[in-house]
Amino acid sequence: MEIMIAVGLLAICAVPMGEAIRNSIAASSISGSKARELRCVKNTMETVLATPYQSLWNAASGQGVAVDLALPPDAACDSAPLVTVARVEFDNTTKKLVPLDAGVTGERLESPLLYVSVGARDGYAFTTLVAR
Repeated sequence: MEIMIAVGLLAICAVPMGEAIRNSIAASSISGSKARELRCVKNTMETVLATPYQSLWNAASGQGVAVDLALPPDAACDSAPLVTVARVEFDNTTKKLVPLDAGVTGERLESPLLYVSVGARDGYAFTTLVAR
């Protein structure tokens, strides 16, 4: 009788253990793909930041609009990340970044910033401001 109870308890404990092992195996494959995605976004951001300021300025478009930069292919990337570059300036009255108008000239063109964002299609993203 005692052996039957011990085998029953072992069977009851073995089911959750098996489920935990299955989940840990699945998590390791997911973490590998997430690490690859993070490496891809990081490498792309470094490549974008190594691009000359004038090239980024020329590529800049509206807020939140992806731009087309000629970036070298990266073996870490399954698909190319989204790159966004927008012209912004710091508004002293509201203490916020505001989009820079297309028709701005003169002194205001001396202080623009480029809002650069690189992100995976469904995950990590890096954002920074680039000054002249």
